[in-house]
Amino acid sequence: MLLVSRHDQAFSILAKTDQTNRRLWVQEYQFRSPSLLRKYLKDFAREQGLEKIIMPVKEEDLGHLRSDDFVVEGFIEGYFPSSKGYFLSAYPYRNRGISDSLSEEQKMLQNILSQPQLNKSRLPKGLSMRQAERMDTFAMSELLNEVFSSYPTPVNDPCYLERSLKKGDLYMVIYDGQYLAGVATAEIEKCYHRAELTNCATRPNYRGLGLNTILLKELERRCLSEKIHCLYSLARASSYGMNLVLHRLGYVFGGTLVNNCHIAGRFENMHIWTKPVQPIDKD
Repeated sequence: MLLVSRHDQAFSILAKTDQTNRRLWVQEYQFRSPSLLRKYLKDFAREQGLEKIIMPVKEEDLGHLRSDDFVVEGFIEGYFPSSKGYFLSAYPYRNRGISDSLSEEQKMLQNILSQPQLNKSRLPKGLSMRQAERMDTFAMSELLNEVFSSYPTPVNDPCYLERSLKKGDLYMVIYDGQYLAGVATAEIEKCYHRAELTNCATRPNYRGLGLNTILLKELERRCLSEKIHCLYSLARASSYGMNLVLHRLGYVFGGTLVNNCHIAGRFENMHIWTKPVQPIDKD
């Protein structure tokens, strides 16, 4: 990924170019001229061969920045300290915004939303859970590489995972003896008091035991203790099980990012799930 910074009288942005997923993700913005900001983003994306632009914006800016080209695909409660985050998306290459699977995935989503919210799971006897450390990075990368044939970030690289740990991201792991059975992550942005729950992976022979639920509940608990008040997750729209887990944990559906990232060998739609919470004091 490459950071892009632009500052002038009309607007300023800080964004990341992501060649793996062929997208431009705007992290920070200011504007006097919304039209010039949008034009710059589209022109820059085309020059770089980037097919999608994602710009989370504050509620008070939505009326200025939304347009025929920049449309709202979803929202996250509490994404900004005093506002929802509305995810505006634009497609410099029109085909990237077309998904043949979206209709069927929306039908599956409606089935999930009709299910009761039950999140009772206990760690099976013989398994143990703890916070991951540097010594776990090789096993985690091996598991993530086994579960996903491709992934939006290089989680198959132990060095990437080690850097992630160093910057403060929280990884929880479940072991069966010395054998890693499951992993999940909270990628934490402390300055915004928010965290994305991601990198959920369970070995095939341990599926059906509720390990994702157990891992996510523990990540939630620890994020709360660090005064993180916005928890969210982006789940593959094609995954019935992962979306059901988030629904049962009380997350609220917040929209669908179309062809958002390259995962498991193709570009996939991602459902947004959000769970704003109130920070609590540490014990």
